[in-house]
Amino acid sequence: MKAINSNIKSNTTETSESLIKISIATTPEEKKEVYHFRYQTYVEEMSKHLEDIDYDQQLLWDELDEWTILLYAKIDCKIIATARVNIGNIKDFPAKVVNILSLKTFESYYPENEDPKFAYVTKLMVAPSYRRTPMLYLLIAQCYQICCNNQVQFAFGGCNFHLVRLYEQMGFHHYGKNFVYPGYGLLTPIVLVINDIHHLRQVRSPLFRIARKRGKVNTQSVERFHEKFTRHASIVNSQLVTEEELWSILCKVLECLPTEAISLLRELSETEAKKFLHSCGIVVQCDTGDIITNQGDISYSYNILLSGKLQSLTFLNPVKEYISGQHFGANGLTEHNKNTEDIAAITPTQILVLSGMAFPRFFHSQPNIAHKIVQTMRSLTNKLVNM
Repeated sequence: MKAINSNIKSNTTETSESLIKISIATTPEEKKEVYHFRYQTYVEEMSKHLEDIDYDQQLLWDELDEWTILLYAKIDCKIIATARVNIGNIKDFPAKVVNILSLKTFESYYPENEDPKFAYVTKLMVAPSYRRTPMLYLLIAQCYQICCNNQVQFAFGGCNFHLVRLYEQMGFHHYGKNFVYPGYGLLTPIVLVINDIHHLRQVRSPLFRIARKRGKVNTQSVERFHEKFTRHASIVNSQLVTEEELWSILCKVLECLPTEAISLLRELSETEAKKFLHSCGIVVQCDTGDIITNQGDISYSYNILLSGKLQSLTFLNPVKEYISGQHFGANGLTEHNKNTEDIAAITPTQILVLSGMAFPRFFHSQPNIAHKIVQTMRSLTNKLVNM
């Protein structure tokens, strides 16, 4: 594998507490500190059951850490965020990663005389008290800069459905088939097309302020990507669809007004419902066999069946059926409850995911609508408890 340019500029931002400093972990001591931060986030906070956990030392690491650029952010002596970037050719990545991200398809998008290097951005996490700050942007901006420095044209990752909106705000696309990664549940592949400066501007990505300074870039791979994944695909990008377009899509799939089919919207006017759905929702495609909720996992979204069929794999007698417009799984919008059952798609399925990550910002900007949502949620919960 060729040498990787891991130089990053010193990056700090004022906070109410101190200064954030982003660095690359190079010493065994620094890496161990990052691995422990991962353990605290995924195991202690999120209760994830992952492979490659050292429970004795409370560390989380795997084979990709042996050749990664390991970023971490600190305030004074405390780690508050981390991410890693693996850059290499297809042969450098595990076969499983190559398959789930469809890297061989993307290899053909590079010019014939160009070395097709890919970036795989994973283990990106921010401490709870900094998740509503610019910390995530600062971290992704460093990943983006590293990709630019190394002539990478595609940076890949995977995320749970409730995070898709967040990554699309940064400029990522979700594409292709969902996949299961042990301990993380059902993920959708995402990709940042590094040279697609037009898209970064179009979605108002904070990365555009970096991208616009790059000058003229090769857009051949950009055109090939859009021809394959966006121009003729049915994927709905939350940052490109308008309120009216999303409403029209939902009306068509549900065959009625969303306010009639979805109980959570019953106290909202059509105008309020449009604003809420556009601010917090995303339409996601699932394939037959996708297990959408896992028993015992914390929910960070409120999921609604739009089309297709779902089945509980936990409660089989009698078989639990879901109808279009019905909520399934635990409430992860206004609270973070644990799912009580495994629910799978038994046909190709469309679901509306209302993100618990987006709701706090919506609550701040639209408190009157948000209060109605919270009250309706309480009413629905009480009704279920008393049944």
